[in-house]
Amino acid sequence: MSLEDIKATIRRFPKLLGGFGILTTAGIILYETPQIRKYFSQYVSKKEQEPDKRRTEYIYIKYHIYRESMRKLQQKQEDEKKWISVIINPIGKWWKAAKHSVAWRLLNIAQNGSQAERLKAVQQLICMDHLKDWDFRHLAQICDARTSVSLARCGADMRWFMPLPRRGCIRNPKMLLCELHVMLDRLRPLSCVDHFFSKYFPDQHSIEELNEFFTQDQNVSLAVQDTDLLKEVISFLHHITKDPKIAAKIIHDGGLMHLMELRKIFADDNETLSTLCKVLANLSLVPDAVEHFFVSGWVGALAEWQQCPDLRLQVISAKTMANLDHDDPNQFTYPPNVYPLHPRVRTRRKPKADIVFIHGLLGGVFITWRQRDRKPTELGLYGKNAFYTSETDDVFLVGEPKRNGSRQQYNKQQGRPLIPAQLPATSEASKISANKTSAMKDSLLKTSKKVEEKRLNISDAATKEFVETLYSEAELDSDWEVVHPDIPLEGNADCQGSFSVSGNEWTNQDASEEYTNCWPMEWLPDDYPDSRIIGIDYTSAVTEWSANFTKYCPCEKGQGHIEVRASSLLERIATAGVGNGRPVVWIGHSMGGLLTKLILLKCVDSVEQRLQQIAKNTQGIVFLGTPHRGSPIAKWKQHMQMILSPSIEVKEMEENSPKLLEMHRRFMGCLHTCLRHVNVLSLAEGSPTMLTTFKFPLRIVTEESSRIDFGDFFLLKDDHLSLSKPIYRQSFVYQRLLHVISEAIDQSTEPKEMDEQALPNTDLLAMNIVAILLKGAKGLLEMLPRVALRFTT
Repeated sequence: MSLEDIKATIRRFPKLLGGFGILTTAGIILYETPQIRKYFSQYVSKKEQEPDKRRTEYIYIKYHIYRESMRKLQQKQEDEKKWISVIINPIGKWWKAAKHSVAWRLLNIAQNGSQAERLKAVQQLICMDHLKDWDFRHLAQICDARTSVSLARCGADMRWFMPLPRRGCIRNPKMLLCELHVMLDRLRPLSCVDHFFSKYFPDQHSIEELNEFFTQDQNVSLAVQDTDLLKEVISFLHHITKDPKIAAKIIHDGGLMHLMELRKIFADDNETLSTLCKVLANLSLVPDAVEHFFVSGWVGALAEWQQCPDLRLQVISAKTMANLDHDDPNQFTYPPNVYPLHPRVRTRRKPKADIVFIHGLLGGVFITWRQRDRKPTELGLYGKNAFYTSETDDVFLVGEPKRNGSRQQYNKQQGRPLIPAQLPATSEASKISANKTSAMKDSLLKTSKKVEEKRLNISDAATKEFVETLYSEAELDSDWEVVHPDIPLEGNADCQGSFSVSGNEWTNQDASEEYTNCWPMEWLPDDYPDSRIIGIDYTSAVTEWSANFTKYCPCEKGQGHIEVRASSLLERIATAGVGNGRPVVWIGHSMGGLLTKLILLKCVDSVEQRLQQIAKNTQGIVFLGTPHRGSPIAKWKQHMQMILSPSIEVKEMEENSPKLLEMHRRFMGCLHTCLRHVNVLSLAEGSPTMLTTFKFPLRIVTEESSRIDFGDFFLLKDDHLSLSKPIYRQSFVYQRLLHVISEAIDQSTEPKEMDEQALPNTDLLAMNIVAILLKGAKGLLEMLPRVALRFTT
């Protein structure tokens, strides 16, 4: 085919030829796009037009508006020239300047004045509410560590503290695990660290491609494996920081900054935060820890936790701040296992008495001493210690009922999105946080809120006054006598106590909506505000499988022995200054009563003065279902030891155990000699405890085992768990406890006579020597005038 034939054929299909040409041209343009863009960029300016450098535009106003404004300005200038304005204006300007300068002057006194001046200045600073936000921020920037801790202890406004470091950014959990591994590796050689690394925390390999921080816009999901590992690390830190030397190393290695990142990650998990706060409480015992806490931003975070609705965070953060507040004239040191329930802030007066609460097996400060539920209490086969945040359940037969929804709540928290705290969330993030907040409400241990009285919507004043008078009057007259709802079934022959209340003093609380998770913390301060209330908390287990306190260190397997535990608690109680010039009242539930007896026996046998004064100042003991001669349930579990493997605590509480009988014999001997001034109250259970799973009654401590032949003894109709849970303030248990505390305080204020039989032989010998020396000195002084008279004559 010739060229002319081809051209003729192409002319027959002009559309096909045009389409082929267009496609070819478009392909060439797309292929050469980078070159074309580069060519045209040489002639186009890349600078964007800045909106702030636009051409100035004039705003034209009408003449009458301008004339009116000028007239007002002229009138203002004439008013300022009057004699009243000449006097008032300088005073107003001076007052504004003085209001702002007072805060700076008080802060200077709080930093550089004497201790008395510092205390007064801090009290004045927390009362200031007229300052602006920028004033508080400026004052927070120039505030030092000691003053910041003082402000936090006095309940100052949160604006007095600097915001968290790197607020709005959360450390990548992968990188945080690597840094925590490096920090713990520096503690080697240490058997606890080696065991933890080999069993729970393998080597962490850092990935360079990971982002170091996550911001608000990044909604990153946290893996379940990383969450569990971080919680294990926090629990392990709580274990090893009980050693002061290890705690000091962690602080100096920058461990507080790592803990701050953990706080951001677990911002919505109060159980994990409570364990993290216990780590901080152990670190606060280091002598130079105040400056490190201040620089890392933990003072402001702890001050925020002190105002948190969760009781656990309130108490543990108050304990940490009390250890850091070295400027408090009434400062106490709270080592591990000792928690201040009241007071949690600075007080002007010293406490008049120490009230110590010790829970029983598998109990806790916020589970043993809570108010009784309106429904009958049942005992569950499965449960866990509420104060300790291990996620593994304890299989037990003696203990406290499990809180509903704890396991479901834990499962909901796994795989949760990672959102920075303290920043306004986006629409999706706000929905997620709202769901979390609603889900976490059930797991919070909130403080009790007094129900406000409903206002009467009555228009007529006379009718409204009449109705208010009816509400304010007592339900019954003084002629009536109301018997306590939990009145004892029986008591010993010498028991004394009030079993009823006058009608005009009775308050019907059956329909009250108030409820407390820790009545020693919220009820007792109203009746005895000048007392110091301390809660002793320790881990315990019923089976060896559930002994979580031994999982991180094999060396703690022997800590379950009551002898070892009593020695450890005694040392820490003495460090907290219990009984130092104040009467002591002990309240022990179940095994807590056995620990109380052994602690007092060790105090009596000790040669240290600080331990002897604890026994000497003990004025009252309350035993709540204490198995003085053992518990039959321990023997029942012994028959099932092939299946349940009972723990050391359960084995030692076997009925008629020789160790318990010997301890009871020694304690009774002390009650009739050196402790005969102590007021003893014993309460026994009169009803069996119901098992939730099998619905059969179980008598945990018999009446014979809980009876003690000293002081008052009452047999109540309650079960073992309800003995430590009064139904409300006007119950017999609570009112009888108030009576014991009142007698203890009254006895301490009365003049005491020295009891020679209660004093050791060394003290008697010393007193005899001093008496002989004083008698000889008196005779010598009587002879001096006669000798002088002879010389003069």
